[in-house]
Amino acid sequence: MDEVTNMIKEIETHSRFPTGIGKIERGECELGARSSMACMFCSYGHMLECHYPHTCEEVRCSHWVEAWDDS
Repeated sequence: MDEVTNMIKEIETHSRFPTGIGKIERGECELGARSSMACMFCSYGHMLECHYPHTCEEVRCSHWVEAWDDS
């Protein structure tokens, strides 16, 4: 395994969701994305968290909370 693959594996070990970039690299993206840049525009997660089939809002992920939560 290369260094990036090891870093992705380490991040996923401590996360409740797999990474978007990890799923794309492994060919597991349910939307068929082939580039990690797709995570930047995905409604179901982002580079460090993929929570397909749920949106960031539905799972209230840290990405969504930082951007929208006013509590």
